[in-house]
Amino acid sequence: MSQQSNILRSEEELLPEFNISIGQFLLMQLTTHGTRVAHINPHTGKEQTFQYILDTSRRLAVYLQREGLKVNDTIAICSENNLEFCIPVCAAFYLGAIACPLNPLYSERELKHALSISKPKYIFISTVSLNGIRKIFRELHWSPKILMLTDGNNNVSWASMYKVMSNVSIDDANALQATSVNLDDHVTAILCSSGTTGLAKGVMLTDKNITTVIRMYINTKTIPENGVSLSLLPFFHAYSFVFMVLTMLKGNCSIVFSCFEEELFLRYIEKYKIEYMPMVPSLMVFLAKHPLVDKYDLSCVKTIWSGAAPLSKEIQHAVAKRLNMNITDVKQGYGLTETTLAVLRSPDGKGKLGSVGVVVPGTSAKVIPIGEYETDKALGPNCEGELCFKGDLIMKGYYNDEESTRATIDKDGWLHTGDVGYYDEDGYFYIVDRIKELIKYKGYQVPPAELEAILLTFPGVQDAAVIGVPNDKTGELPMAFIVKEENSNICEKDIIQYVNERVSNPKRLRGGIRFVDSIPKTPSGKILRRVLRDRLKSKL
Repeated sequence: MSQQSNILRSEEELLPEFNISIGQFLLMQLTTHGTRVAHINPHTGKEQTFQYILDTSRRLAVYLQREGLKVNDTIAICSENNLEFCIPVCAAFYLGAIACPLNPLYSERELKHALSISKPKYIFISTVSLNGIRKIFRELHWSPKILMLTDGNNNVSWASMYKVMSNVSIDDANALQATSVNLDDHVTAILCSSGTTGLAKGVMLTDKNITTVIRMYINTKTIPENGVSLSLLPFFHAYSFVFMVLTMLKGNCSIVFSCFEEELFLRYIEKYKIEYMPMVPSLMVFLAKHPLVDKYDLSCVKTIWSGAAPLSKEIQHAVAKRLNMNITDVKQGYGLTETTLAVLRSPDGKGKLGSVGVVVPGTSAKVIPIGEYETDKALGPNCEGELCFKGDLIMKGYYNDEESTRATIDKDGWLHTGDVGYYDEDGYFYIVDRIKELIKYKGYQVPPAELEAILLTFPGVQDAAVIGVPNDKTGELPMAFIVKEENSNICEKDIIQYVNERVSNPKRLRGGIRFVDSIPKTPSGKILRRVLRDRLKSKL
């Protein structure tokens, strides 16, 4: 790890830069993989080969090209995870168009907002998103063409993508050449930010952003060519979207889950011998604590990556112990939609418990004093501050939102994450919490994530979230929302005593505890604290 003036960089070298677009590279790799199995739907047993993806996506690309889709036009894919999701994504990449994956469970308000960001010319939908699209379609101020991802729904007036491309011959599909684009500037995907504090923004990722990820992982053992990976996290989330592209490029077989059901999740890990699992903390808590886990043979699992939100070292250790894994194979990483994928990760075979790892190749990192946006000051080891990053993984900006872009990327190109963290003497980083989510108690800053990590170690607690509740004398008081494990009889008094014995005075749960059935979260597992605050206000 190179460190100069408290700017941290990786000493690991990336592969040389590509001179071809992501579409050109994908077309080349899919051709190489041939008839190997690419995706399996574990719920139905249906398989999809790389050759099928190649043939179908090229036919769709030819159809879209004939219909006038051009470079920099956008298409949206509004669907849950399924085998068809990747087809329009690949087609868009070939044509130099922009792929915009969207959450099929958006509310009408959220869906209209997300679509209005990029105004796609085509919207590919599933039966899950069908009703939502129907409700808002006539309210859109442009006329996108709607295509179903699958055949067989006789109650829908919109055609399926299979029907419209049925007239494209195999010869025409095979003749398709992927479009050449400016790698540095061309936007290849617009993904919606997590929206934890409000409506989502459109994050522009370029060909260079995604090819940088490829240069980082294409020759590593992190995603092996012949391995079996888990695809449970939603494809409309950057973490899973980029991982989907990576596995197709590497020729890795993915088990594509459309939803999470506790017993089926474990059963299919055992059945398909899933080896590599991208996860989020809520799933890690399930693996660490749920009694069902012991009923299944999960010895096939070789590597777990946790991202999207902080993971406590207690849960990380508990998962490794329960699955009989080396602690260095239960990894944390850190990234945002705005950084394409992880900008911090644990090196293969190394790591520190509770750390999200070190800076990835091609990226610089620094920690600055909280609240000092335009500053040349970078803090040294073990000093908490705002994490900032710079390099080829950083987004181009927010689509049609220069003001938000300037508020996030400064004049020197540093992305300000809004996350509090620090690094140690060895360059390993640790996440504390979101700046906006810190609880202000008598001038002290209290990280909710720290309290949540402690609460999750209390026997009988299944899930937990902490917010600050307003108080005239102190500013805010930490309050916890607790989900009990089944048949648990835990009480507020015992939990508060347990926490108070483990934290300094300002961090005590003076706001009390509310027992709830579930904790509201984004599809990627981030706690929606604003929803909890709204619920609390409505009951006052």
